[in-house]
Amino acid sequence: MNQAKNTLRPNKIVVLLLLGLVAFIIYFYFFIDPAQVVLVISQTNLAYYSGAFIAYAVYVLFSSLVWRSLLNSLSITISWSKALLFTWVGLFFDATVPQLGWSAEISKTYLYSRNSSQDAGRIGASSVGQKVFNMAITIVALSLGLGSLLFTYQIPFTAAILIGTVLFLSILSLFLVYYMSVSPKATRTLLNWAIRLATFIRKSWNPQDFRVKADEMLGKYHAGIEQLKKNPKALVKPIMYSILSWVFEVSVVFFTFLALGFSVPVGTVLIVFTLTGTLQSVGITVFGFTEIVMSTAYTILGIPVALSFSVTLLTRVVNLWFRLIVSYTALQWVGIGFLKKKEVD
Repeated sequence: MNQAKNTLRPNKIVVLLLLGLVAFIIYFYFFIDPAQVVLVISQTNLAYYSGAFIAYAVYVLFSSLVWRSLLNSLSITISWSKALLFTWVGLFFDATVPQLGWSAEISKTYLYSRNSSQDAGRIGASSVGQKVFNMAITIVALSLGLGSLLFTYQIPFTAAILIGTVLFLSILSLFLVYYMSVSPKATRTLLNWAIRLATFIRKSWNPQDFRVKADEMLGKYHAGIEQLKKNPKALVKPIMYSILSWVFEVSVVFFTFLALGFSVPVGTVLIVFTLTGTLQSVGITVFGFTEIVMSTAYTILGIPVALSFSVTLLTRVVNLWFRLIVSYTALQWVGIGFLKKKEVD
């Protein structure tokens, strides 16, 4: 019980967020004209900016519908409200845990399996299926953005190389995730490597029980992936939800530009949005660094420096700070649910 309470304490998370904020402020102090930023932000149209918050909430709603639809395809019933709740919880861990972009999927799989007594392997298959959809959409968006900019604007050669490298890494990541999902042999090999590494670090550990449980879970996970593959018609709805979810997520940026009275090329938004998202998903960005990458990328692509910083700041208020407030509330709600269930048991 104490361990469960400790996991919900935000102390370390707050420290990390504050460190990132300090890094961003230092960057602001040395590289940006504060007077210009204040002037730009003072002209914010609050009606348009409120649309950014609504768009982000709708993005999360459609994201939860993707997961719910995939779970239903695996004969796992979940209410839309619970799917929404655990999606928000996943977003909390995704924003606060330094990792390779899988904390949302792992956390909601683990927490929902504990909350519902459903099989974690099949829940994991639905979460990975949703991740594959998101990765594929990101690759398409990044490709379209790069193509749009190359044909419309003269972007620096180094920027084109960087974007091309990120695109390559995205495609490679998607291939590896898909291959590991459809190849039981590959996942078993990876499991064996992980166990060998763990036993090398901790020689007294006996991995036998862990291996049996992991093999059982992986077997059910692969069975779930196969079930999804065998029913492609059932994937149409979650794919449509995924596209709508992505549209509303990226529209946060467009609403922010509109709120500041600036019309931005679609290709520029696609590049910066997918670039920062991809860097986060492969674990390259940390608190503060994301904001620096965003504002720098906008500037390189022709957006005025003060406007780039203002858009970055206002966008992160929505997709980081607003997200943290709502998702932490959802995490506390799930924690209360676990406590009540423990008392009943």
